[in-house]
Amino acid sequence: MADYYDISNWNEKPWFGTKGSRNKRVVENPTTGKYCYFKTSLFKPDKDYKYEFWSEIIASEIGTLLGFNVLKYDIAYCNGEIGCISEFMNTEGENELTEGIQYLTGYNTAYKPSRKESKKEYTFQFICDTLKSYDFQHYIPDIIKIIIFDSLIGNGDRHQENWGIITDNRSAIKLYKTEAGKKGHKIMTRITLKLFAWVMQNVPNFPVKLRIKYHRFMPNAFAPIYDNGSCLGRELLDARVNEMLSDETQFITYIQRGTSEIHWEGKKLSHFDLIKKISGNYSDVVKTEILRIKTLFREDGVVNIINEIDKALPSDKINLGLPEERKRLIIKMVSLRYKELIKLLA
Repeated sequence: MADYYDISNWNEKPWFGTKGSRNKRVVENPTTGKYCYFKTSLFKPDKDYKYEFWSEIIASEIGTLLGFNVLKYDIAYCNGEIGCISEFMNTEGENELTEGIQYLTGYNTAYKPSRKESKKEYTFQFICDTLKSYDFQHYIPDIIKIIIFDSLIGNGDRHQENWGIITDNRSAIKLYKTEAGKKGHKIMTRITLKLFAWVMQNVPNFPVKLRIKYHRFMPNAFAPIYDNGSCLGRELLDARVNEMLSDETQFITYIQRGTSEIHWEGKKLSHFDLIKKISGNYSDVVKTEILRIKTLFREDGVVNIINEIDKALPSDKINLGLPEERKRLIIKMVSLRYKELIKLLA
């Protein structure tokens, strides 16, 4: 279950650049020395998603229950602000997180995700072609798992910066230095390995588009699933929550209207329709993953996670918890989405 941290006295690291639409900053845990992201909910004049960080935490807990490789998010309070906190997935100087956007734009330099008209170019096919070009085709099942996870929580914002690959730089440098010293390699190979190890160690600003071409030769792993806050009705106002609890038609319509940010051949589909399409070429991956979820899913486990998600709040912060009506709606959402996912096995 999610833990609670008062980080009001933690050291902030303002020189770290942060991205995304939510208020985010980097702080250092004084006990462990690890760097963490502290995120609050999206707030704009026309958008007040004050419960968004709770969606992030709930998604993390549900993902853990169902055996997904998800980043852990906990509750954090900082000088009057409530939000969620997560440790860095990488350690500077040791390993590096490269987000999907770097691979996509490296593979297709004409792709400009900042342009609105490019949204439909962000497709499952494009992601697969990109991964194959970097010899990362073995991570396609991980993309499929993310899409299936998103179908359970209703995440409609799995954009190019919300998935990535972690490369182990320190191990790679050691490996290249070792290989460069082996006389069994040709002299040019040894020189190249030695040069690459030197560049990795001494030129941290080496252009990303050139650096990622060599990721296939480095120890690497698909990153845990992260940035899942755009889900579970985070944008719904309290009045709308009550309406949907009392009106089944409104509730069903809302669920059916949800779509995946990852397109299929230029078309934006519901999560479940997208999974159906993917199953045409990756039926074994889809079936195995859904069967795995079916084995692990427990209605009482989900109910307990959602009802107890704010249990760690201290007594003077109870008012910052998740309202009971919203908890009921989220339980209902996850339950229905699970049933829709299981139907795909038929």
